[in-house]
Amino acid sequence: MAFVTVPSMVMVNMAFSAIISIGLPIALLIIWKKKNRQGVRLSSFFAGALTFIVFALILENFSHQLFLLRDSALSRFINGNTWAYVLYAALAAGIFEETGRLFTFKVFMKKDNNKEAAVTYGIGHGGVESILLVGLTMLSNLVLVFSLNSMGGMDAYLQMVPAESQELLKTGLTALYTTPAYMYLIGGIERISAIVLHIALSVFVFEAAKRPGKWYFYPAAIGLHTLCDIFAVLYQKNVITSILLTEILVVLTAAGSAFLAFLIYRRDTEEKLS
Repeated sequence: MAFVTVPSMVMVNMAFSAIISIGLPIALLIIWKKKNRQGVRLSSFFAGALTFIVFALILENFSHQLFLLRDSALSRFINGNTWAYVLYAALAAGIFEETGRLFTFKVFMKKDNNKEAAVTYGIGHGGVESILLVGLTMLSNLVLVFSLNSMGGMDAYLQMVPAESQELLKTGLTALYTTPAYMYLIGGIERISAIVLHIALSVFVFEAAKRPGKWYFYPAAIGLHTLCDIFAVLYQKNVITSILLTEILVVLTAAGSAFLAFLIYRRDTEEKLS
């Protein structure tokens, strides 16, 4: 099969996803800061970003190395059992990220007791995930696609690399040609739901960390996070075969979490005024 140029719609969708994934967190921070000039500190945003990097990208990855990649009876069981894998993968994300929020609110943001800090933190946590996992990936893909098209296609591009690397590189490049254009669009749209979810769960955990007697919002946040990730892992394991159904379920979970967080956020104001 000869691949000459990557379709223009693929590039358009990549660009859209990159703009959404990088631009949305920045826009949200600017709007939120402008709306709450006195209650928003940029340190909360960077605390959220750093917490995601440490707890999700480093500590959670260490857990995956231990329970999934390192050969053991447990790793063989998890990898060999679809439902064990789904439960582990979804629960690990929920536990590590929500524990990270709780730790940061308790330790590094212990003096930030105003509820606006929860939203600012959530923008940082969800924003850096969006930028690192989708935004930069889409930008990198765009640069690669432009290079492919300007050189006349994949075959010409492969001639520039050592022969021993061509087959491996060809496998990766083929995905750019064969992946449907709408899949790149979904990546950006999914980030909207993810950022909304991260802001909502930050409100949950903020209540658990800062408001006496509200500890139960922490396990509630783990449960909601796990539920949302279950759909993605089920799709990854081909239990759910429709990407559209997967995204609908994720959107519904994020919307439900956001609605509950809004009620919690509003009630927090009422309690402070009473």
